[in-house]
Amino acid sequence: MSKWDDYKKTYRVDTTLIDCARSGDFYSLVNLLSHTPDININETNSSGYSALMLAVYNNEKDCCEALLRCGADVNSADNVGNTVLMASAYKGNLEIFKLLLAFGSNPQLTNKTNMTARDWALMFNRKNIIDYLNKTYPAKADSKFKSIVKFIALSSMMVMKRLSSINQ
Repeated sequence: MSKWDDYKKTYRVDTTLIDCARSGDFYSLVNLLSHTPDININETNSSGYSALMLAVYNNEKDCCEALLRCGADVNSADNVGNTVLMASAYKGNLEIFKLLLAFGSNPQLTNKTNMTARDWALMFNRKNIIDYLNKTYPAKADSKFKSIVKFIALSSMMVMKRLSSINQ
């Protein structure tokens, strides 16, 4: 058997929800959701990103809405506790941010360094998200300095985790 034939056997040809969400392939996403009744809508990749998280990161509003309507966990989080709402605050897409809130996303959830969606918006100067949060969920927000410190702590934690996995 040739090495090419061996390689072809390992190549995945089926499309997953994660693939569809990442690429914005709405047609394939809807096809998978409607024809695969036992699909795990909250499946995650090795970083803990769900299809919803990837759709948010890639500004795919239609994919986000389809996943949410099919029961995707609106408060799902990655391996370091960043929620889909935090991802949306980081990206600054107000339409997706509002969509997540409409489906029940909790803006008070925190990641492993106690950052909230508001902190992410503040950290990356997403004025539209900050203004919306201030109008809709008024609260005393941390200073930008505190948000930076939390972000550095999160970054350090992620680097240490990666280094420990390399050394094993």
